[in-house]
Amino acid sequence: MSDTGPGDTLIVGLHGVLDRHPWLDRVSAEFDLEEDVFSLAVKRASAYAWSSTALTDKPADNLWDHNDADGDWAQDGRVRQLAWLQSSLPRPVNAPGKRQRARRLPLLPVITVLSDALRRVGTVRLTGTHAFVPLHRAGDARVELAEVAGWFALADPAGADSLTVTVSALPSAKLGARAAEIRDAALERTYGYMAVEPLRPAGAMTAGLALPLAGVVQAEGLRRVLAFRCDVREWSTDVAAWTTEVFVDSIRAVTGLSGPVLLTVSSDA
Repeated sequence: MSDTGPGDTLIVGLHGVLDRHPWLDRVSAEFDLEEDVFSLAVKRASAYAWSSTALTDKPADNLWDHNDADGDWAQDGRVRQLAWLQSSLPRPVNAPGKRQRARRLPLLPVITVLSDALRRVGTVRLTGTHAFVPLHRAGDARVELAEVAGWFALADPAGADSLTVTVSALPSAKLGARAAEIRDAALERTYGYMAVEPLRPAGAMTAGLALPLAGVVQAEGLRRVLAFRCDVREWSTDVAAWTTEVFVDSIRAVTGLSGPVLLTVSSDA
């Protein structure tokens, strides 16, 4: 059974421009469909066996439990917060006599579900992502990041892009003083497939994000304390998830911080 509390909340959002399929309203009317971000996310998460809302005798071993989801699908060509998902992270039950390793945060699965939901209703130009992350629930991801790094090298060099990453945290965390260490940890975790340079947080551009971000209530009190410019070989939802996890794991390893952080990733293109 899940054992979660307010500190186990994960919130992820995708930002960009959505062009709805021209046939969407006609097909929705034909089959009496009223799909939205929440309904599509639930369906897709179940299809991947990542999170189920089915009531069974034995609770599902979910990577996350759905709380809420929504999105802005306005058709005006402006950057919108197209889809966001708020979830709680279950605490897996340990087998008798065994201590289970802390799970990685399901950042890529959540972003994939939201991306799939958006592509089902239209074409998407992704401009940014954000994630409100409970660091105390972030397991050590170094081994997995080493295993996946080569995936991001296998990309068309013509698609290279520069990203802006920002980190907001409680002032008491004093992350600003650890910028160089966090940069070095991020470089170690990307194996030469991402260039990382610190920026002045006040000058970091977040043009690819639509405000207010989902999770603004949970993020109350957090202040932007770090910003980085990251050069990558392509821009995609996969790269956004990878970048987020790289910095989450770097902050975890360097600082041991257990409080919440808010990370944004936006394309400079």
